[in-house]
Amino acid sequence: MIGRATEVVEARTSDRFLEAFNAIDRLLRRRFRIDRGKGFFAVVEIAAARDRAVKRYELDLKEYADLRNAITHERTDGRAIAEPHPDTVASLESILERLTRPPKVGELFRHRVERADVGEPIGRAAKAMLDGNFSQVPVYDASRFVELLTAETLARWLAHELASGVGLVEEASIRDVLRFTEDPEHFAFLGKGDTAYDALAMFDDFTRRGKSLDAILVTESGKRDERPLGIITVFDIPKLIGAVSIPGPQP
Repeated sequence: MIGRATEVVEARTSDRFLEAFNAIDRLLRRRFRIDRGKGFFAVVEIAAARDRAVKRYELDLKEYADLRNAITHERTDGRAIAEPHPDTVASLESILERLTRPPKVGELFRHRVERADVGEPIGRAAKAMLDGNFSQVPVYDASRFVELLTAETLARWLAHELASGVGLVEEASIRDVLRFTEDPEHFAFLGKGDTAYDALAMFDDFTRRGKSLDAILVTESGKRDERPLGIITVFDIPKLIGAVSIPGPQP
């Protein structure tokens, strides 16, 4: 009885694996309009070139394809010679879930964003940064986005002011402080429907170009003059990685 029960569990594990694998195959072919004449490896490569989520799991999917071949094509006495471990099946099912419903930045990082007006005193913005324990504040002129004020910019401006011997620095306008922004390309925008994969790719892209991405502002459709719905900083990278990570052993 124990042996029969084990065979049933193994068969169900194989069935779950094949069901998830075939669902991914159908999903990629349908989403990227890839004909049935192409093998799964080619399907994955085409999809990975167009989709950051698929790109992240490209090597895993190709290795799972080898396991699929062992399960479906190499049999002895009608039984699969390779039975996937339950954790392996769970990992493949998680990839299917991530590809079907990729984590959206609008869901992960939707929260009130402290913002400042370009003409207001820097002392007010500095106090908000201190009280809120954050290092970036988006600055607007009415509804038009102007710049991202950072603690680093504030520090450079303050050092200059102290060296100049000017008093009442807290009364200076944010507009004056922003002149000390070191690199104007230090922020980016994403729409609320963009994914954690998009956000991670942005951080990677800035790093490859030798730049620092201080923050990604999340708006309705990724336009800079839309109201900010959330903000993503380098300190949120672990949360992004957690959102796209696959539990269990990799193939």
